[in-house]
Amino acid sequence: MSETLRHESLRAGAHHLLTREEGGSGGLAMRAGLVLLIVVSVTTAVLKSVPQIGSEHGSLLDAVLVVTSVAFAVEYLLRIWIAAANPGAANALRERLNYVLSLPGLVDLIAAIPFSLASHVGVNLDWLEIVPIFKLLRHTAAFQFMVEAVYSERRVLWSAAVLMLVLLVFQSSLVYYFEREAQPDKYGSIPEAMWWGIVTLTTVGYGDVTPVTLWGRIAGGLTAVMGLCMFAIPVGIIASAFIEAVRRREFVDTWNLVAKVPLFRTLDAARIAAVAGVLRARRAERGERLIRKGDQADSMYFIVSGDVEVDQETSAPKGRLSAGEFFGEIALIADRARTATITALSPCKLLLLHKDDFESFMDAHPDLKDAVRVAAQRRLEELKL
Repeated sequence: MSETLRHESLRAGAHHLLTREEGGSGGLAMRAGLVLLIVVSVTTAVLKSVPQIGSEHGSLLDAVLVVTSVAFAVEYLLRIWIAAANPGAANALRERLNYVLSLPGLVDLIAAIPFSLASHVGVNLDWLEIVPIFKLLRHTAAFQFMVEAVYSERRVLWSAAVLMLVLLVFQSSLVYYFEREAQPDKYGSIPEAMWWGIVTLTTVGYGDVTPVTLWGRIAGGLTAVMGLCMFAIPVGIIASAFIEAVRRREFVDTWNLVAKVPLFRTLDAARIAAVAGVLRARRAERGERLIRKGDQADSMYFIVSGDVEVDQETSAPKGRLSAGEFFGEIALIADRARTATITALSPCKLLLLHKDDFESFMDAHPDLKDAVRVAAQRRLEELKL
């Protein structure tokens, strides 16, 4: 039984390192190592395509690609193993199959195959050596936001795509009828004219196919103008949905941080949402100075995790604040300069409340206001100010 528990604990730890966005220093180091491995693999494949470099250092580059492929293979096997530890997993085999058959799983599988050795058996698959670049998407939040944006607006985007298809067929057919006699080699059929329609509607305009008749040029000008209007629709939809996805993710992250602060744990969901709307998440590295004594106050901080040092820069001993506590409120409440220098003793997650939001925040939450004022008064008495 203890062996089984140890096995599950080890798998849970590996799952935490490989999949959690907030994996601590170990998780950050793991993700940094994987990203570095991907960069090395892709850079090597790119350099190998340069004839001079490939001919002079081909063996070395192939060796590097084999090493990175082996590392990707180890990662792939680990991800299959830890899939059983996914949140809500009821069936280990099903979770593993879901990963293996998913798009990220297929990319991981292809990246784990040493295609640099394929040429030695008479197979030319070196073009697949660039596939590991898609593994970067797992570590890129922007890609996740883009997927969310496209999925959330899929119905509108589908309607826009149908409209653009109708416009493409109509304009290509129109120019075909105007230009088929003047340029039978370029506008000999509607499918041939659709190449011109695509590059004109997208306003690329390669210039390899252009109308020469009067009516053909008029139709071409209208096509270019309509292309600007039509492609502006999906671009605007995706841009607004992308921004909304970013804001939604930031709100969820801030919500989770707010819920971890003891001062806010008694709040209901509606009040946590209101609090999360005015607080901003902030990270601090070890040794980073957050507040300097004597500076004008512009914000207060709530500590979600980590420790900070309080230095009054007097003969008094230095203090220490930990997760769940807050600081910076004295200067805001008393409207005075900072009374101490605050430095991060370890990597910290903080919630920042700006001065402009402080009064409205306190007025909207009288119970929190009382708790903050009591703490501020106690500290003022300790400082004898």
